[in-house]
Amino acid sequence: MTAHSAAYERAQILHRDVSAGNILITDEGTGMLIDWDLSKQVHKGVEEGPRQHSRTGTWQFISISRLREPQYTAHEVSDDLESFFWVLLYQIARFRNLGTMDLREDMQQVFD
Repeated sequence: MTAHSAAYERAQILHRDVSAGNILITDEGTGMLIDWDLSKQVHKGVEEGPRQHSRTGTWQFISISRLREPQYTAHEVSDDLESFFWVLLYQIARFRNLGTMDLREDMQQVFD
């Protein structure tokens, strides 16, 4: 999230594809946000509709608003932040012992 924050605050760049596959953890425990090929510079305060009429990103981690109306809503910083939330939820469910619930079925319902 530090890399995302710096990119947005310093250069007004949104990643637009925050996903489990695009976050790496080094041996030292440092997180790295990779795969910036879908990123885009945004201009704060400029009221401009989306020029791309399809959604970007890995659909399991895309914000709910982008999934509901991908062609009518511009990608915003809040969409990337929601993607971080979905990645966190996915990783917790994947790597924590959550008891006796059928984890595979629940993860397929939420993420597939």
